Amino acid sequence: MLSISYTILACIFSMILMIVYFARDRINYVENKFYSFIVVVTFISCLIEIISFCLVQMGISSTSHIYITTLKLLFLGFLTWLYLFSLYTVTTGQKLRGVLKKNKFPIKNLSLAFSVVALIIMFLPIEIKEINGLLLPVGTSINLIYILASACIVVMIVSMILSRAYLKNKKYIPIYLLIILFAVVLIVQKVFPEFFLVNTAFVIITFSMYFTIENPDMKMVEELIENRKIIERSSEEKSVFLFKVSQGLREPVNNIDKQINKYRQGIKKKEEMDILIDDIDRNNQKINYLINDVLGVTSFDSRNIKKIENTYNIYSLLEDIKIRAKSYVKDNIEYNFTVVTNMPKELYGDAIKLKQVLMSILINALANTEHGFVNVDVNAITKFDICRMVIVIEDSGKGIDMKTINDILSQDAKMDDTEYLKMEKIDVDLKLAYKIIKLLGGTMYIKSDIGTGTKVIITLDQYIVMNEELKQESNVDSYIKARNNAKKVLIVNENEEEIRRMKSILEKQGYDIYVSMFGQDCINRIKNKEKYDIILIDDDMSLMSGFSVLEELTKLKNRSKKVIMLDNKKMFISKHYIKDGFDAVVDKEKIQTELIRTLNKI
Repeated sequence: MLSISYTILACIFSMILMIVYFARDRINYVENKFYSFIVVVTFISCLIEIISFCLVQMGISSTSHIYITTLKLLFLGFLTWLYLFSLYTVTTGQKLRGVLKKNKFPIKNLSLAFSVVALIIMFLPIEIKEINGLLLPVGTSINLIYILASACIVVMIVSMILSRAYLKNKKYIPIYLLIILFAVVLIVQKVFPEFFLVNTAFVIITFSMYFTIENPDMKMVEELIENRKIIERSSEEKSVFLFKVSQGLREPVNNIDKQINKYRQGIKKKEEMDILIDDIDRNNQKINYLINDVLGVTSFDSRNIKKIENTYNIYSLLEDIKIRAKSYVKDNIEYNFTVVTNMPKELYGDAIKLKQVLMSILINALANTEHGFVNVDVNAITKFDICRMVIVIEDSGKGIDMKTINDILSQDAKMDDTEYLKMEKIDVDLKLAYKIIKLLGGTMYIKSDIGTGTKVIITLDQYIVMNEELKQESNVDSYIKARNNAKKVLIVNENEEEIRRMKSILEKQGYDIYVSMFGQDCINRIKNKEKYDIILIDDDMSLMSGFSVLEELTKLKNRSKKVIMLDNKKMFISKHYIKDGFDAVVDKEKIQTELIRTLNKI
């Protein structure tokens, strides 16, 4: 009687757990799906045990069909719980080892096979025999259940051996609890045969799993997490944008240095001197444009912005342009359209004219590019209630001669009747596009050479449609930390493609990712007391090598784990990097298989 009391309490507790779990939103992870089934099976198994006890108390014969069927269902419930728990163990191990996607566990096929076996068990014979004064089930059906239960336990053990490097992870707590409780159950069963505590043990283990899976209480903090991600992306995109602009400044500065050297070497002819001065002036114009029109936040003056009451969604506008332009893309052209996520969605402005200008420039770039690429890169800088859009359209096409460029950029904003008529068309020429941008209060810069392609940079300041204030970032930090103790990883790499690959891999595994595109920025972050669990550094950066970054971090006594990313050809000297102070080395050609495994070990 005492034994069934524990089961009744376990059933009530299991029902409460099930209600609490399913009443809230959950993260759509594989382990959560398994847990959903485990919670239900635990409750049903407790319920069946109570029903079987009630049947005995009602005087129903142990050989009756209803009692035998109930008993089979009870043992089948135990087996189903073990089967689901073994799948949870395997997928958890694969996820920790970073191989879940590569070698996807055949869950559907196994579940189908299990269902067939369960059906067979229901039809196989079972008997009730008195053993040591107790009525116990025996027979083919029970033997098959014992065999399959043993197989599940073997699978769990093998999975733990394969994942032995991660056995300290909190996700293995329920497995350790299973081992301990089953040992207790066996001992109690041996001393007090009338005690049947299997379901009670299952409920305790299921309850412990609730705190080791991804936190299901998602609804009330979903917006906080999203806002936190927006803030992080904004910081990262600003870093990337500044890196690109700094690279853009380097080119004209180097050109001016070369031209000054030519002058020092002695240029006597007036024609050569005029060409030299024009080149210096052109490079100087680009520097001034990048500093004043692109980066010059001091020029953010609301009095100079034409306030238009019409509002538009900038992301919808850009997405429409991206899709429409695809119809003009030739087969041998690589078309890329990148938009930052840190812009406000709603802006005040003339969306029709802006769309007309961008479509015109983009169609012109695609029409004059036979092979190579056409890239559109949209960035933004915000200050108070103003957003400065920086739109770069670059191609590898025919190019434009300097005389035509000067002609375009020397236009004033006044339009004649012919140009007003042209504005009714979907696309306009570059001269008219330049005038429209000036009328909108923006600026436009063109850099091009015949045969090497064209780069058009447009800046346009727009008022921001003010939305509801973001939630406090500190609340998000504390929630994320409580949710899964996500490790903070800073990726230091100037290759955007590699950054995207690594972010995609690490974010799927629950890491909290930050990005820096050059070494000095990483150093500055550490100086500003920013803390990271792991700093993932690319060795081949143009401005500052991975080893130089390590030296600076060492001087700052930074305690983060440092991982160096090496090309395959350098892997033979990887031991030297470890000796110099790095905690681990990852082969860039094996990122997909090695990155997670390496980071989980350190």
